[in-house]
Amino acid sequence: MENIVQVTGLTKNHAHLRALKGIDLTVGAGEIVGLVGENGAGKSTLISLLAGAARPDKGAMTLCGDNFAPQNEQDARSAGVGAVQQRFTMNGSLTVAEAIAGLGHGAQGERDEVLERAREVLRDAGVDLDPEAHISSLMRAEKALVEVLRVRMEDPQLVLMDEVAATFNDHEVATVHAITRQLARQGRGVIYITHRIDEVRSLADRVVVMREGAIKEEFVPREVGADQIVFSMLERALPERDRPGGHDHDDEALSVRGLSTDGGLSNVDLTLRRGEVLGLTGLRRAGMNELVGALVGVHPGQYEHLQVSGRDVSISSAQDAVELGIGYLSDSDDELNEAHEESVARMLRNDDPDPDAGFIREVTALREVVAQVKALHIKTHDIQGQVGKLSGGDQQKIALARWMSTDCDILILNHPTRGIDVGAKGDIYDMLTDLTSKGTSVLLISSEMSELLQWCHRILVMREGQIVSEQTNDQATEDTLMAAVTGQELPSHAVRKRHVADHAPAEAPAQD
Repeated sequence: MENIVQVTGLTKNHAHLRALKGIDLTVGAGEIVGLVGENGAGKSTLISLLAGAARPDKGAMTLCGDNFAPQNEQDARSAGVGAVQQRFTMNGSLTVAEAIAGLGHGAQGERDEVLERAREVLRDAGVDLDPEAHISSLMRAEKALVEVLRVRMEDPQLVLMDEVAATFNDHEVATVHAITRQLARQGRGVIYITHRIDEVRSLADRVVVMREGAIKEEFVPREVGADQIVFSMLERALPERDRPGGHDHDDEALSVRGLSTDGGLSNVDLTLRRGEVLGLTGLRRAGMNELVGALVGVHPGQYEHLQVSGRDVSISSAQDAVELGIGYLSDSDDELNEAHEESVARMLRNDDPDPDAGFIREVTALREVVAQVKALHIKTHDIQGQVGKLSGGDQQKIALARWMSTDCDILILNHPTRGIDVGAKGDIYDMLTDLTSKGTSVLLISSEMSELLQWCHRILVMREGQIVSEQTNDQATEDTLMAAVTGQELPSHAVRKRHVADHAPAEAPAQD
């Protein structure tokens, strides 16, 4: 097999952290290599070097047999590398058609030609997006799909995908897999990073495990189980976790009746109980974001009745929600982008540094930060170092831990575990369990059915601006949830309990 890319002795340091320790890797023509590992293992650093976003300290790379040493991302693109980075940025003023055509990356084209070509690409990929819509109007997952289609249009020899599907529903995952396989059949080489182990097993020809900046093992997916790959990543087995049982609190933390919005919600009722984890899922435009937007005051709605902790309230702004004890972690990168230059310690502290507070209080606060860093396995040797220097997954852990350490009575989490490794998900679940045991209520929005089943007491399904199904954990399976999401009748043989593993099926029934 001809090698598309060959990496030899690649080394990269970030301040005091050796991010890559002499990486040797090849990707053949037509080969899909799955790259897995804990947050901070070095996966995204390797991708950034291949994409020209950073330069190695030592080592060499070849692309299609030629020396490859890009000085920047444009050099890499010109040489034939197409990349979707984990934390990508897009020009919100571009249309979907313009973004697919690469106009934000230096490409040129006539408007009518660009529009017609985009319609064809969207149709062929089965992606239901308006080519004339502006990027600023899209959700994060939709932007990621546009990025994938842009890379496909660039006709690259090497394709790099870093946590592309982190917030995708099953149909979107299947769409990206179909595009990836098509690229491989055309002789391209692909490196695909994901924390969904069953996903990478179903897609990749070879799975490469990275740990602490080095390649530790390689597997042929069909010859090993998910547990073996996870053990190689973490050097430990994941504990078996029971699904949540019934919820015995009757106190209502939040009660909504007759919520409607200009964005398409129609007469929605919702109750969140004290200490409960309530799941919310549905198709991309089913209404979850509109519902959450109304609850956190971003897109105010009209209510027949709204109560927080039994008290009649109104929410017309984000400040109203904060004052009512409602915290919100969104699925956008805005919060993290704003915090790139902040220190890890500053982001994780529960209080503002006070020079007059005294030595003991300061030491206590920093010890609490160190405890959180250890608990979430955040890869850093310096808690005073910048958040932006951490891996994407570790940045997400900090954003989540920051909200979980507040005194919010109600916490709304929108795809909170995107880009977070399978080991850390268990740590986050333990933190959530501790929070809810103290009375905090959680509304969890996710596209991963297995995550909802593992974490939630009840799960609500939305479709076309309404809640169409409510399932308790002891009643729900991935099949019953998917049937509610798609509006399809569930076959009688599919009504069964299933073991909940950390996965997201790659070839699930289409949702659109």
